[in-house]
Amino acid sequence: MNNDFVTSNIGIEKLVLGAILLNEENYWIISDILSMDFFSTEDHQKIYAVIHELASDGKAIRVPIVAGRIGGLSEGQDPDAYLSMLLHVASREEAIPLEDYAYELRSSATRRRVIALAEGMLKSAKDAKFNPDQIVDRAVERLADISRDAAIEFESTISATIGQIFNTANSSEKRGLALEPCLRGLEEMVGWYPPGSLMLWGGAPGSAKTAIAMQQLLFSSTVHPASLIELEMDNMSLVARSVSAETGVSVRDIMRGLSERQLETLLKAKEDFASRKLRIVSPSKMSIQQIRSRAYSHKRKFGLNILAVDHLKLIERPSKQRMDPIERAYENARDLKSLAKDLGCVVIALCQFTKAARQKEQPEPEMEDFYGGSLEEHADIMLANFNRNDWLKRNPPRTNQSKARQDWDEQCRITEGKIEVYKLKDRFGTPRDRRIFAWDGSTSRFQDQFATQTSMAFEEEPVF
Repeated sequence: MNNDFVTSNIGIEKLVLGAILLNEENYWIISDILSMDFFSTEDHQKIYAVIHELASDGKAIRVPIVAGRIGGLSEGQDPDAYLSMLLHVASREEAIPLEDYAYELRSSATRRRVIALAEGMLKSAKDAKFNPDQIVDRAVERLADISRDAAIEFESTISATIGQIFNTANSSEKRGLALEPCLRGLEEMVGWYPPGSLMLWGGAPGSAKTAIAMQQLLFSSTVHPASLIELEMDNMSLVARSVSAETGVSVRDIMRGLSERQLETLLKAKEDFASRKLRIVSPSKMSIQQIRSRAYSHKRKFGLNILAVDHLKLIERPSKQRMDPIERAYENARDLKSLAKDLGCVVIALCQFTKAARQKEQPEPEMEDFYGGSLEEHADIMLANFNRNDWLKRNPPRTNQSKARQDWDEQCRITEGKIEVYKLKDRFGTPRDRRIFAWDGSTSRFQDQFATQTSMAFEEEPVF
């Protein structure tokens, strides 16, 4: 079979373009189905691009106007003459099934992309310098992109969506639609984490963002496949710190050297954690495209229900020009939200606070404290850690008068071993809330303070 015949429909492209030039209302029949990239020739792409621009601006789609905006065509063809030919071709047809033709052009475009991908895979597979696993992972990601672009995205009926919900809830795995938080207080604030959602978790340095994310991953990975992209800490220090509550072996002990008993404890922990479905990727640097590829790879090989990235500011972006760090963080948040939707998993992105946020007079977290500007438009949930005890110790009273010093000492005593978590945004619930958790820095462990925290208990918590 001739590939050109399979992957291009020049005759149909001419009929579609000619029909729009005959009657501009025809554009709106197929505008949600077609885009410029679905046409197989550069000339037809140019013509459709001009038609789209005119229609989007509310201007008339007329042959002289389109011809004037096209510029040159291939092989020196005259734009007016070519558009007149398209009009003539379309006018000879009694009826043109525009929607059917538009879907056929989408299908042909998808076929061209699949063929190009297959040819690229074959070329790479014959080159010994390429790792075959990386070839497969990249192909899976590209196929997912092709599949997404080939469909009319986000179009469904209520009934069909209810059917999807039923099938998911009634699956043999019986895991439900959302992920359970690792702490009762978090569940009281945000409920369960919905799939496809982006959670931005912020805080100043030393506010235990990584610790709470790791605690969530360890909790979830008993049932759900989970992955961590760790760009800040090294893998051994991260794991040693995160499991020290179970092992009693701290990072300092590892650095000093372990006793026989501690070595035995670590071997037992190795066996206990063998069943956890958690994979950790900890390179010194990683681009957003590499994170995306690795996430698709984990989804294909192991499954992926929750992904954490530490942290947003450190993700690199391919750019010939240096990108402002705030803009980079903003774009990274947008791409991680898209990744969450594409993979149907929960994505937790850890975020630093700005220097200005750490120096403000009223220290309680706000959305504008997140490094990266208006990140809230991408986030489904925004949480922020606040270590009030640390803030107090960095801001002692300016006077040593007995009353000021006594109040400060009392506040330090009350807040010691506690970290506050603020909910700043929630698409699925109330917009603002707060919980206070017990925090053990030696084992990097959060715990609920009480079995139940009522709204009255929340109001009675000291706020300084």
